[in-house]
Amino acid sequence: MSEHLDPDAAELLEMAPLVALDALSDDELRDVQARVAAAPHDVRALFDKQVRATREALAAMSKTTATPPPPTLRDRILSAARADAGLDAPDVAEPAGVSASTSGPVVSGASDHPMPQQHPASAGTDVGQPESAAGSPATGADDRRRSRRWTYLAAAAVLAVAIGAAGWVIGQSSSPEPEVRPLASPAEQVFSAEDLRSTGGPVATGNVTVYLAKSADTGVLVMDSVPPPQPGTVYQMWLIGPDGARSAGTMTDKDVEPVTTAVLSGINSASTLAFTVEPPGGSDRPTTTPVAQLSLT
Repeated sequence: MSEHLDPDAAELLEMAPLVALDALSDDELRDVQARVAAAPHDVRALFDKQVRATREALAAMSKTTATPPPPTLRDRILSAARADAGLDAPDVAEPAGVSASTSGPVVSGASDHPMPQQHPASAGTDVGQPESAAGSPATGADDRRRSRRWTYLAAAAVLAVAIGAAGWVIGQSSSPEPEVRPLASPAEQVFSAEDLRSTGGPVATGNVTVYLAKSADTGVLVMDSVPPPQPGTVYQMWLIGPDGARSAGTMTDKDVEPVTTAVLSGINSASTLAFTVEPPGGSDRPTTTPVAQLSLT
């Protein structure tokens, strides 16, 4: 598959988590299914892979315990998210087969092949800016911008409830229903930011996406079906900027599974996220050629 996704393909792939979470209306789902059917084979394959990975992650999380959120919590979060995106609240189906889970990172299974050398990927999408198209009216661009922002907010909201309202405080009050207020966690700051955008690209047999916001100086890394490092080595993430490379953490072969997430702090000073293979425990500076690089600008 090409290292660079065209805007239509990138936008379509952003809908995969919502399909997996059953967070689309019937009309929206039919529209996405029609677009997938008309897409090139490699885009269809990647879309299906991302849907499966999201469902596998939810299934893995549902095996652990957490207190189920109130039945109305999901609708209230979705309504708030859609209002923030400037859209009317839709009727949204409950996630099929989703139960409460842990609030920890999403981690589950991966393949056994090492990552090959990759060229920098640069499929960035600015969620906070209008999409442009030749001959498109301004109102269409505004609608598309709001719709794309709703996509991210809905995914974050539905997933928050699917994993047991992780990242949300359920405040006790005298009212029959608990008060809901968002925690200012790094990931929540990213997904609620007005300048939320994403950048990503294929890596080996998988895909890497970073959701980032300059206002939060933070990014959320999502690795989908990226093969783990060989036993006895680690992947080390590096944020590279004018002052050189700064370690953003390491991942062992046991850390990397079908869906792996990490929070990246201090991204504003970096223009590139790179992955190298290092000895156990990582290194003070990169000692090997990056196996993958992702532009953050």
